Amino acid sequence: MKNKTSTLSASAIALFMLLVISPLTFAESNAIATMAKILTELNHYPSADHKAALVAISKDEANSEATRAIAQAIHNVEHQAKADDLAALKTVTETESTTEVEKQLAEMVMTFNHSLSTENKTALEALAK
Repeated sequence: MKNKTSTLSASAIALFMLLVISPLTFAESNAIATMAKILTELNHYPSADHKAALVAISKDEANSEATRAIAQAIHNVEHQAKADDLAALKTVTETESTTEVEKQLAEMVMTFNHSLSTENKTALEALAK
């Protein structure tokens, strides 16, 4: 009986992970890939299509606060990041729970000036896939 209960508990945990955790991870990785692609294409400011995608990312509660802040900052870029967004991005880079990829994206947006450097574009191409 105890073995059956353990198996049921393990199955319930596995199902929870599959149905709840996996979609969150997928949403987050999809958002990162989308933002990386947009950054590689960004020239002075985001296009209307880019802005629509960024709004969706910034409003999606499945994404982390850091990802949503980065999406908002990219959305607002006009030749460079806005002062309010720079403050939010600095917080992203200093927060322990922020992933390395989020920190990397935040730093790229913080230093964005009309477009990204070739080195940054190359680094982002791997994330955009």
